[in-house]
Amino acid sequence: MQTQPKLISAIIPAYNAGKYLSQAIESVLAQTYRPVEIVVVDDGSTDGTAGIVRSYPEVRYFFQPNQGQPAAQNTGLANSTGELIAFLDADDYWPPHMLVEQSQYLAAQPELGCVIGRWQNFLQEGIEKPGWVADFMLQEDAVSMGLQTSLIRRWVFDQVGGFNVHYRLASDTEWIFRVRDAGIPIHFTSSIMMYRRIHNANISQDQHAVVAATIRILKEHIDRRRMRDSGSLRGSPS
Repeated sequence: MQTQPKLISAIIPAYNAGKYLSQAIESVLAQTYRPVEIVVVDDGSTDGTAGIVRSYPEVRYFFQPNQGQPAAQNTGLANSTGELIAFLDADDYWPPHMLVEQSQYLAAQPELGCVIGRWQNFLQEGIEKPGWVADFMLQEDAVSMGLQTSLIRRWVFDQVGGFNVHYRLASDTEWIFRVRDAGIPIHFTSSIMMYRRIHNANISQDQHAVVAATIRILKEHIDRRRMRDSGSLRGSPS
């Protein structure tokens, strides 16, 4: 007997990204995987975000006063119902194979909590390359990994919690470290699962702030490991 495919919740936090939001939504609608629910969380936008989302009757829309991306992601989690969770920034888009390929990894390896793919950067047409973007970042073989290329089982959030709202930058990195510290298996795939748009308003353009947040996250990660290891030593027989 063939099992029914699991519902995937595609959560899109959006803040004044109306210029690009339709392409993000369309890329989810174009996925070869079904069933998918799309949840857009409008994080206090002052542009036409609400009207764009409401032009898609199949998309669920939630508005909240501006609190930052991790808070919007948590709102999306709380208002979604899928057993599998994926996140997409409103200015990026997925290739059509993203969800089906990621879901196949999870189906084949039930012990996995999360599968993470790669993303490819591209420069928004009509703009000059921002100063914070190095040339190598736009090369075809320059790819990165992150939350927006991931498919995650909901029980992982039940175990480690949602996103830390104190980290408006690098909150996805902080969350992934907590998943690793909890011993939850993660699979990394070489496939490109997202196209990341470089433009003049990326929230990651303040690289000094990103680096500072990442250093804090690494310190917390090291502290957790030390506490865990010291606890193991105290509990071991002499």
